[in-house]
Amino acid sequence: MVQDRKGASSFKLSRRHVGVVVLAGAALALSACSGGASGSGGDKPTVGFSAGVLDNPFTAGLVDSVVSQANSSGLNMLPASNAEGDPAKQVTDFNTLISQGIKGLVTIPRDSDAIIPAIQAANAANVPVVTVDTAANGGKIYMNVRADNVAMGTSVCEQMGKLTGGKGTVLELHGALSTTSGFDRDKGFSDCMKSKFPGISIIKKDTNWESAKAVENAQTVLSTSKIDGVFLASDSVMLSGVQTVLQGQGKWIPAGQPGHIPLVTIDGSAGSLDAIRSGNVDAVISQPVDLYGKYGVQYLKDAMAGKVYKVGPSEHGSQIVDYKGNLADMLPSPVITKANVDDQNLWGNKKK
Repeated sequence: MVQDRKGASSFKLSRRHVGVVVLAGAALALSACSGGASGSGGDKPTVGFSAGVLDNPFTAGLVDSVVSQANSSGLNMLPASNAEGDPAKQVTDFNTLISQGIKGLVTIPRDSDAIIPAIQAANAANVPVVTVDTAANGGKIYMNVRADNVAMGTSVCEQMGKLTGGKGTVLELHGALSTTSGFDRDKGFSDCMKSKFPGISIIKKDTNWESAKAVENAQTVLSTSKIDGVFLASDSVMLSGVQTVLQGQGKWIPAGQPGHIPLVTIDGSAGSLDAIRSGNVDAVISQPVDLYGKYGVQYLKDAMAGKVYKVGPSEHGSQIVDYKGNLADMLPSPVITKANVDDQNLWGNKKK
């Protein structure tokens, strides 16, 4: 953990230089945006999408949801930019989109701090920003559209506590703590474990939202320690690789059979739902991907129209809260087990 914090700190130093470049370019972006250009969309306002990564089913599905919703809702959304996991590249992607005269921008930040200079550049250019799934820790965001990630972590804890009888050792493969999603899921899980299941020990391993790191950590821990449960902070990123590790060690065993290791995940990819059906995964906290697309685009249009939102109940049954100085619409994330795994409203069950 100390190494992770040092790594994050050293990156912040380099971000300042990137931020200067972005903010310096904002003046050019202002002139590009002020001309009322609508791009290739004719009368449709042109908007952009900046993704931190596009290398797993969850982010790919989320981008598809947002883009299709935007293009069917009177907007012309440019092809999503892909930062390929590089926070500095995502800052550059923002600047490029702003210079193209976009009227609004949706983003999935790769790093919740590193994205701040880019958001400030969009603010300077009067380009409203909506984040989906992962929030930003600064700049002016019109709306963060996300699930309550602390609550998702708590739900994992409650499921794991039941499955293990409140005893034993659980391996937690968490996402990057430099992202709001990674930090909040870990917080919800850890706080709940401490308060409700003190008899459970947790081995925490950082994956940085990378499959290879999840595999490496799973291989090491599962081969050297007795593990009574596994928590994957993202089944879209981690499940396939961790399954291979468990199979290689003869531990990929369905529930109800000797040697089964309880497994609880977050996301709700098609693979995780199939693993629930086979009994190898016990529970999944499913993210509302379709709602991310629906309401992310709605808020972007509302931002361009000048609509003002406040803290309180939303118009669609969720709760709008203050999150680090910006508004966040916290959408519900259901717990999926064998009892409801065939629900066709789940994004992991949608046919391509």
